[in-house]
Parts: sequence; structure tokens; C-alpha cells
Amino acid sequence: MDTDERDQIEIRVIEDVLDIVEARLHERERHGWRLTAPRSRVYATVLHAVIVSARAAHRFPATLDGADILDTILEGAEPTDSLAGQPVEDIIRDHIVHSN
Repeated sequence: MDTDERDQIEIRVIEDVLDIVEARLHERERHGWRLTAPRSRVYATVLHAVIVSARAAHRFPATLDGADILDTILEGAEPTDSLAGQPVEDIIRDHIVHSN
């Protein structure tokens, strides 16, 4: 796989992750929740979790698509009984309060 192809895959991973975070934020906002931090902070925190996961996979090259956490984020399979937790929901929960 050449560098351009690898870059495009990583860009797609970033787009997918950001789209998922945005959709979950909108869902929460529709139900009366509001952020306590800038949206960019939530995005950065989720992306950082993906980067850390990619590094921890010890694959070469260490690309974002190799992050184990992506299965949980992209497939919406954030099991409540998993040791990995629910990364997107956990991050959002740390940066949101109910308006009431």
C-alpha cells in the first residue's frame, strides 16, 4: 500500500469517527443536554483515544485504521459490560450537562 492510499484510509477513518461523534452530540442536544466544553475538545479527545489505540496495537505501520478501539466506535458496538467501556459515550458524558 502506498503512502497516498494509506493517507486516504486514515482521512476516511477520521471522517467516520467525527461523523459518529457529531451524530451522538446532536442526539444528546435534542434531548436537552448541552456541552460544557468546546466541541473541538470532544472531537480531539475521541481522536486522541483512536491514536493511542493505534499506537498500542504495535502494528507497522501504526496507522489509525489499525486502532482496536475503532471496532467499538465505528460499529456502534459499545458494549456496556466491556472493559473497554464506551469511549465516545464516556467522553461525551465528561463534557455535557442537562439543561434543566
